[in-house]
Amino acid sequence: MSESGEPVLTHDIDWQMLDKKKYVPLNLLSTFIVRSFLYPFTLVRTRLQVQIQSTIYKGTWHALHTTVRYEGFRSLYKGFLVYNCQLIPGLIYITTFEATRARANILTKNEYLRAGVGGTIASLFAQVLACPIDIVSQHMQLVGLTSPGRVTRSKDGMSAVSNTELSKTSSTRRQQRQIQRIHVPNEIRANNYLIFKHICRTLLYENNVDKNQKPQITLRGFYRGYMISTFLFSLTSAIWWPSYYFYQRQMLKIETIFPSLFPLPLLAIQCIAGPLSSLTSTILTNPLDVCRTRIQVEQERRRVAQIMRELWQEEGAGIFTKGLTARLSHSCVYSLFIIFGYETVKRISLKEEYKGQVRW
Repeated sequence: MSESGEPVLTHDIDWQMLDKKKYVPLNLLSTFIVRSFLYPFTLVRTRLQVQIQSTIYKGTWHALHTTVRYEGFRSLYKGFLVYNCQLIPGLIYITTFEATRARANILTKNEYLRAGVGGTIASLFAQVLACPIDIVSQHMQLVGLTSPGRVTRSKDGMSAVSNTELSKTSSTRRQQRQIQRIHVPNEIRANNYLIFKHICRTLLYENNVDKNQKPQITLRGFYRGYMISTFLFSLTSAIWWPSYYFYQRQMLKIETIFPSLFPLPLLAIQCIAGPLSSLTSTILTNPLDVCRTRIQVEQERRRVAQIMRELWQEEGAGIFTKGLTARLSHSCVYSLFIIFGYETVKRISLKEEYKGQVRW
């Protein structure tokens, strides 16, 4: 209670304040809706990061237009069902984050440190399941990726190589300038299940180079780039969550100083803080994300240092902006909607005894 006798409203809802039976299904639903809406940007981001310089796409909007033109609108959702299996590690991530952040209160009262620790630990747990899903969905997103100058629109809506428009030398040079990925035969490219099956089988038996040996199953292919992936997402979380609470705090301070000029509801402030946090974390981690994508989709196993050196030789300082527009478009808009859903779901899921204590 305040000195005036009015209850002090909190802007931060902790884990113990939530009714988990409401929170879990509503969180899954809101996350699924946002992921579905923004998936084309996820696909385009992957394709931009994999291409060498601008040999295929000139930018985000050119990639969207070209993909639809040569592969059809449905191609923007290649790997969509596999990608949405991320809802499970996503739920693990957010519940681990909330639980860790609440328990970190024993160690420190600093909300930025609590958020950073919670985000880092949550990423460590979630990546055990998220990494294989990422790898398979990324391979599916790249099916059909080729230079627009080398494709024609076939009757079934799929892209096919056109050898009549390019010389043999030019075609060979273009192929050499693209990284080696899992080859998906043309005859199964119209069936997402067969594509999924082919990619999984290739990853399961990726170490069987000798056809005379008995095939041996290995999960190594599903955990390609696991260390850099875990490091990247842990670092991103360690930046994103403290930034989110920092920007939120600064806007609340501005509101206190200039109440008549800044009459925004708390939810609006949080929806502004989310994209600002994504802007910060995305810019700082973009080169790592490009490297991670390359490692996970290349057939040849190479070290992180080797990939980074190659990227620097190809792109120079452009490594800091490669696929950045698509990644920023996705992450900032994703954060806007996901924070709106996340904070709204938390308010709806409040236990009865805490209702009336949270500021809207």
